[in-house]
Amino acid sequence: MTKNVYRYLAFCGVIAPILFIFVILALGFMQPEYNHITQYMSELGAVDAPYAVIMNTVGVPLLGVLIIAFAFVLNHGVNNGNGSVIGPILVVISGGSFILCGIFICDPDCIPISTVGIIHGYMCLIAQFALILAPFFMLHSLARDDKWCNYHIYSLTIAVLAVCMAILYNLDVFSDVTGLIQRISFGVPLLWVEIMSIKLLRVL
Repeated sequence: MTKNVYRYLAFCGVIAPILFIFVILALGFMQPEYNHITQYMSELGAVDAPYAVIMNTVGVPLLGVLIIAFAFVLNHGVNNGNGSVIGPILVVISGGSFILCGIFICDPDCIPISTVGIIHGYMCLIAQFALILAPFFMLHSLARDDKWCNYHIYSLTIAVLAVCMAILYNLDVFSDVTGLIQRISFGVPLLWVEIMSIKLLRVL
């Protein structure tokens, strides 16, 4: 692939979290009864949601497509591709799972009753943890590349924080602020995608 293609893929990683946040906020605004603090993001795409088609096309699945694009340039841009491919593969798995989240949509209130709703829950879980684990498998490659050595500690910090938030979210300890905890637990690894993509644009 040419340099311009890699830069395009890096740009996909830059816009992925931004576009996803915009869709979430816009759909929440369009539904005055929706509460970002207490409700799951997937409820915006549930079977009974008024704008489910938007969430399940340009929301979650598009995020997955853009993350997969980011994975290819991530493998190329760090240490000239001379490192473990497990990190980028986990990013691809995460992106693919996000796409499936938009195909297998959640039941009303995201209470898993149907088979489709149960699959949705598992896909979201895989998408989240695959993206959380990816930075751990990038640490060695980052440390060996002079252009990326400063991002070694950053990636480790983000990964540890993301694990803590994901555990907190999945334990459902703070049920009255479930939506907020979910957004933070997904937002932290997406922040890693954002920062890494911006750096990739600079070094390519």
